[in-house]
Amino acid sequence: MDFVILRANNKKVLTLSNSNVTIVNQTIFFDLNSLFLNLQSINEFVMKKVILLGLFFLSVNLFAQDFIILKNGDEIEAKVLEINSTQIDYKKFSNPTGPTYHLNKSEIFMIKYASGDKDIFNASQTTRKPEPPPPPPPAARQTQSSNPNAFVYNANIGTPNCQVQKQRGAKIYGNRGNEVFFRQDLVFYGYDMTYARLSNPKRMGESMVLIQKYFNEWNTIFNKDVGYNDLKKWMGKRSMIMGTPVFPNYYKRDFNNFVEYGNFCISFEDLKSIVKSYVLNENQGLGMVINVVNFNKDREYSMAYVTFFDIGSREILYAVLVTGEAGGGGMTGHWASGIENGVRDIFIDEIYKRKRSNNGMIPSKLRLY
Repeated sequence: MDFVILRANNKKVLTLSNSNVTIVNQTIFFDLNSLFLNLQSINEFVMKKVILLGLFFLSVNLFAQDFIILKNGDEIEAKVLEINSTQIDYKKFSNPTGPTYHLNKSEIFMIKYASGDKDIFNASQTTRKPEPPPPPPPAARQTQSSNPNAFVYNANIGTPNCQVQKQRGAKIYGNRGNEVFFRQDLVFYGYDMTYARLSNPKRMGESMVLIQKYFNEWNTIFNKDVGYNDLKKWMGKRSMIMGTPVFPNYYKRDFNNFVEYGNFCISFEDLKSIVKSYVLNENQGLGMVINVVNFNKDREYSMAYVTFFDIGSREILYAVLVTGEAGGGGMTGHWASGIENGVRDIFIDEIYKRKRSNNGMIPSKLRLY
């Protein structure tokens, strides 16, 4: 006769034969030596399973994928082993048991780790950048400028009563578009409305009220409809990071000078001055900012520059002036739809994805004057 010991879920753990068990007056006596040996064999089996499971998770952790982004735009899938004062050691992700490779830190723009953390390599130091948080509510944005007192507003920026543009179109400035298309070291600084104007004679005298009521709302909807995550996906810039937003610079503007009687433009020379005035935390990489220029009531378009610049020198490498058809209800949604149409439909779909680097490549029906 065999005796079976059951667990709580009625599964058999071990069987004891009658040679190990003695029954006297309905009391069961076990041979402890036999029982110990059976339990020991179970423990060994369980421990083997636990060890194998632990080794599996350890191997997954050991070979989680890191990305090394070089300053020339190349990207290496790797497992970073060590970072010292002059170089990093890594193994290729595709060959984790292969040789260890070395890279000078001077060649590296950024390392994006499997955990989501990033190391950005500056000329003098390495700065750890966490994953960018979601856009904060408008009230919180007011405190985000790294050093707002250092930004200087230039009242001479912009040209009133300039030539009116098409409702939908683009014009390219700068001759390094091909470099922008392929670089991965992109830092997005958000939307800049510091020099934006509304062309609407019926709103003359309302500048301060409109700025206080709508600017934060516009920035919120811009980032919701065509924001960091959307641009990162549409442009294929998976290493793109979020820099300190330049939007708070508008607090320095003239609040009585938002509404224009006629059209308003910002020249490429003025755009260069705007970019040079930015106060940024980063000192190298490829900067991107969307400079809102004009909301034109007569022609019902929103105008903006999509601007790419070298962060270190502030040289503009490539900028695309776009106009998009405005529409929809309410002051906020009406002009925000024009920005979305200009950035997404014109810049992303017609310019960036088609790799158009000069004005001769733009169809005449979309080419701005």
